[in-house]
Amino acid sequence: MKNLILSLTILLSSLSVSANDTNPKIYGYWLNTDSEILLIQTNNTFSRRSKSEVLAQGELIIDDNNISVLRTDTGEEYTLEYFLGKETLVVKKPNSDQAWLFTKIGN
Repeated sequence: MKNLILSLTILLSSLSVSANDTNPKIYGYWLNTDSEILLIQTNNTFSRRSKSEVLAQGELIIDDNNISVLRTDTGEEYTLEYFLGKETLVVKKPNSDQAWLFTKIGN
């Protein structure tokens, strides 16, 4: 029983450490060249919206170079490559060779 509790404690602490490894600069409000706003929240949920409607929303798992996406609006799952700059975020579009270019507009 002690070994089980110890194992669970180690597992949970390693999960919390990996969650904290995400660069905090990725969280906040981002604007792309199509005037869409992307909000990435610290609980790793997101929404991308135009002026009139929600275009995508879901949950994220953020690694060093990839974002795993589970869309709660459509049920789709996919992985996107990304690059985080000082004030910019480039995200490769799903099933495409194109990418979104976002500029940070707020926390």
